[in-house]
Amino acid sequence: MLFPEIRWPSLMSDSHTSSSQATPEDDSPARRKIAERRTLGERRNLETDVLNSIGECVYEWDIDKDILTWSDGAHRLMNLGQDTPIGTTREFNALLIATTESTRNDAILSSTTKDEGEGVRYRLQYALAGSTENESSDLWLEDSGKWFAGEDGLPQRAHGIVRIVNERRLAEQKLEHLSRHDPLTGMFNRAHLNACLQSTFDEIARTGESAAFMVIGLEHFDLINSVYGYDAGDAVIAEVANRLKENLRDRDIIGRFSGAKIGVILSESNDRDMLVAGYRTLNMLRENVVNTSSGPIAVSISIGGVVIPQHARNVKQAFMAAHQALGESRRGRDASIVSYRRDAKRDQERQVAARTAERIVTALKKKRIHLAWQPIVDATSGEIAFHEALIRLKDEDGTLFEAGEFVAIAQRLGLIRLVDHYALDLALQTLAQNKQAKFSLNVSNETACDPEWLSKLAHGAYRTPGLAQRLIVEITESHAAESMEEANSFISSVHDIGCKVALDDFGAGFTSFKNLKSLPFDIIKVDGQFADNLGGSHINQSFIKALVDLAQLFNAETVVEWVEDESTATLLRDWGVDYLQGFQFGQPSATLPWLPVETPLIKKTA
Repeated sequence: MLFPEIRWPSLMSDSHTSSSQATPEDDSPARRKIAERRTLGERRNLETDVLNSIGECVYEWDIDKDILTWSDGAHRLMNLGQDTPIGTTREFNALLIATTESTRNDAILSSTTKDEGEGVRYRLQYALAGSTENESSDLWLEDSGKWFAGEDGLPQRAHGIVRIVNERRLAEQKLEHLSRHDPLTGMFNRAHLNACLQSTFDEIARTGESAAFMVIGLEHFDLINSVYGYDAGDAVIAEVANRLKENLRDRDIIGRFSGAKIGVILSESNDRDMLVAGYRTLNMLRENVVNTSSGPIAVSISIGGVVIPQHARNVKQAFMAAHQALGESRRGRDASIVSYRRDAKRDQERQVAARTAERIVTALKKKRIHLAWQPIVDATSGEIAFHEALIRLKDEDGTLFEAGEFVAIAQRLGLIRLVDHYALDLALQTLAQNKQAKFSLNVSNETACDPEWLSKLAHGAYRTPGLAQRLIVEITESHAAESMEEANSFISSVHDIGCKVALDDFGAGFTSFKNLKSLPFDIIKVDGQFADNLGGSHINQSFIKALVDLAQLFNAETVVEWVEDESTATLLRDWGVDYLQGFQFGQPSATLPWLPVETPLIKKTA
C-alpha cells in the first residue's frame, strides 16, 4: 500500500459516500469490495487535489532500494515535465540548484538521533533549479517528514511532505537583506559593517597582510537638509554611495556608518594605498555635482582612515582611530584626508577622558557630586549679596575635583546634561530648605536647550513660593553667540519662572556688545582675566570701564571675578562695578553659609 505510515484524515463522512456503497438488495461480498475500492480511490483523489491546491505533495522513500514514490500531481506541482525522472534520490537531487547546502539524503543519513520505534523527524529547505538566466524562477520547497530504522538501526525508509515556500522564502530573504543592508543606499548597515571589519581582522591574523578602514563624512549635511529638504539629502547620500561603490575594487567593502558617514574597508592595503584611494574619492566627488529634484548640489567630504593592524588592533580601536582622523581632517579644511597615527599625548588624553567619564558616572550613581559656595559681595558695602554655587566631584578616596577638571570632558562625552540636572536638584533642595539662601547656578550650553531642565526648574519654583526670586541662572557668552534666538527664548523662559539671568565669562572668547543690546540679561559677569594685574593694564581697565557704562544703559548689574586684593577692589568700586567675587572676599566652601529651615515641633498628645 502507498504511504502506509501516513494517517490521512477522512475528508468525507459516511453519509457522503453512501451512494458508492452496495444496496441491501445487492449486498454480496464482491459488490462490497468494489464499493470499498471505489470509495478509497475517490478519497485518495480528493486528498491529492487538496494537497495540490495548497502547494503540497507527499512521498515515500525506500532507502535501501533508493525508490521514491510520489503522490499524484507531484510533477505538475513542482513544474516538472511528466517525463522528468524523480523515482530515485539521485534523479531528484540532480534537479536541485548548484548551491544546495543540504539534501534529504544529508538530513537523514547524517542524523545522530536514534529511532526508538516512532521514527525521527527531519526538516530542510532546498530549491529546484529554474531558468539558468533567471534565479527568481527557482522553486523553493520545504521538505519535512520522518525516517524509520531497520533492524540494524540504520535508516531504512522515510516518508514526508513537500510544500512550496517561495513566498515565505522571498519574505525571509527580504528580512535577511534588511538586517544587513541600509534601505536607502543598499550598502551594508553599521552592524554588518562591524561584522565585516571583525572578519577582516580575523583574515589579517591568518595571512599577516594589512588593510585600511576609512570613515567618509559628508560636510554641511545638516545645511543641505534644511535648505533643500530631506528628500534632497537622501538623494545626495544615495548618489554618493553609488559613486563610491563604482570607484572601489570588488573585494573592498562599503557600508553606511551613520546618517552622513560612510565606512570603507580596503583589503590588502597599506597607508599609501589608503591615501591614493582617499584622494581619488575626493576628486571623484568634487568634480561632479549631485542632481536632485531640488536642484544640483555640490558635495564636499572629509576622510579619516587608519591602517590595521599597525595602528588599531581590534574593531573598537579601528572605529575610534578613523573617527579621530576624520575629526582632524574636518578641523583642517574641507575635502581632505587624514591618516591616523599613534600619538602618546593624545592616547594619554583619551585615557584621562575615559577615567574621568567613569569617575563622573560613578559619582552620580553614588551621590558624590556636591555644591560649594563662594560669596559675591556688594562692591559698596562689602556685605555678601549672594553666592555662586560651584559644582564639585568627590572621588572614592575623598579627593575633590573642581568643575574645571571634569566639566569640559563631561561636555565632550555627552555627560554634561546628567551633571546639570543633578546640580539643579541640589540647588532646588538647598533653596527649599534654607530660606536665606540666594545664589547663582551655572547651566551648560547643551542643557540650556533642554526643555526638561526648564520644566524641573519651574516645578521646583511652584512647589516652594519665593524660591525663584532667590536663584540666578548663569549661561555662558558662547551660548548667546551660537544662537541669539535660542538664547533669547531661554532667558524669557527663566524670567517667566521668576529667576534672574546672568551672562557668565563675558569677554572670555565671543565678546560682542551686540549681545548685551539684544539679550535682556539682569547681571553681566566679567571674566576674571580682566581683573588680573588690573592696575598695570590699561586695556583691561578700558574694557571694564566701557562695560560698566554699557551695562548701566541696559539696566544690568555687573560682577567682576578673580578679585584677589584690595587695590583691585578699590578700582572696580570707583568705576561703578556692582559686585565683586574672588579670594579677597572668600574661597568656595562646602559648608552651607545659611541656617536650615527650622522644623516645627510636634506636640505629643496624651
